[in-house]
Amino acid sequence: MERFCCTAILLSRVDFGESDRILTLLTEEKGKLSAFARGARKSRRRFAGVLEPFSLIQVSLRSSRGALHQLDEAALIDGFDGLRRDLGAMARAAYACELTREICRESAASAEFFSLLRAFLGGRADSVELMRFELGALSLSGLRPSLDCCVVCGASGGGEVRFDPEHGGRLCERCARSRGTRIAGESLGVLAALQMGAPEEEVVAPAWVRAEARAALTGFVVHHMGHQLKSYDFMRQIGLDA
Repeated sequence: MERFCCTAILLSRVDFGESDRILTLLTEEKGKLSAFARGARKSRRRFAGVLEPFSLIQVSLRSSRGALHQLDEAALIDGFDGLRRDLGAMARAAYACELTREICRESAASAEFFSLLRAFLGGRADSVELMRFELGALSLSGLRPSLDCCVVCGASGGGEVRFDPEHGGRLCERCARSRGTRIAGESLGVLAALQMGAPEEEVVAPAWVRAEARAALTGFVVHHMGHQLKSYDFMRQIGLDA
């Protein structure tokens, strides 16, 4: 078995048997990996306080013939404690990690994706920054929505605008033909600004605009994932605007 060390963010964990856990990790060097942590639920010496969701850790792994690696050691680099003091931030972090787990292909290395998620977890983790993360994740996965012009004809003029996940984003009045959902130009503007990397202080909009932008982006994610993410449902249950 090949043994290697890498930096990872713990995306999820599942209990297995009486004392073990199966982990999904996003690593900086090797992309998304699955790992088997033997005795992780009982060992206070090897993994105590380390294998918490969305923690940044240093791991020592052994590769195997299958897709499941063996976790030998893990050390905490950053537990992002600021997130854990706020239920809303924790819920958004869980959503970001679940989206990452769903959208990343196994063993497809992406240092950019790792940096994107790490920056989100280490930042404010509010509703605007979550939309910025989602747009970045979609772009890195080849699913970048068209926001500044019609995805069919390229028009960027006025008139009624619709947003259609199936066609990849914005549709002008002529191309829409009742497809998609009506969306205000201000709402598309918020998403476009975040997609282009505008700082949060420049993304100023009333609540209804942010809500419409959020709804459009959620519909886009659900369409391409094929289902609603469980962590998004939890955010709605605790009254978050996501």
